[in-house]
Amino acid sequence: MTLEEKEILRDRIIQEISALEKSISTLSELISGELQSDANDWFTTKENNPSKEINILALEKGKQKIVLLRSVLSRINTPEYGICVKCNKPIPFERLKAVPSATRCLSCR
Repeated sequence: MTLEEKEILRDRIIQEISALEKSISTLSELISGELQSDANDWFTTKENNPSKEINILALEKGKQKIVLLRSVLSRINTPEYGICVKCNKPIPFERLKAVPSATRCLSCR
């Protein structure tokens, strides 16, 4: 993989992290508002407010993805990044653009 390709991937990952951080902030505010609303309503239960559960799951998934992407950023300049862990062949740049955290090529996934 060329330095230019690594820079393209790095920029894409940084943009994705930024977008996720904004989403997490929005979800956190939304959940906080929902929790406050629940505290004021004796009859509200999980079953009556499934959107809160969905938002909490989305928040956790977003946080996990940020951790994963930051890990990729820390490994992007290592010789192992972009090499399939199974067959030891280079993972195509287009696959890494689509899934920067990919550790296997399409043949080995």
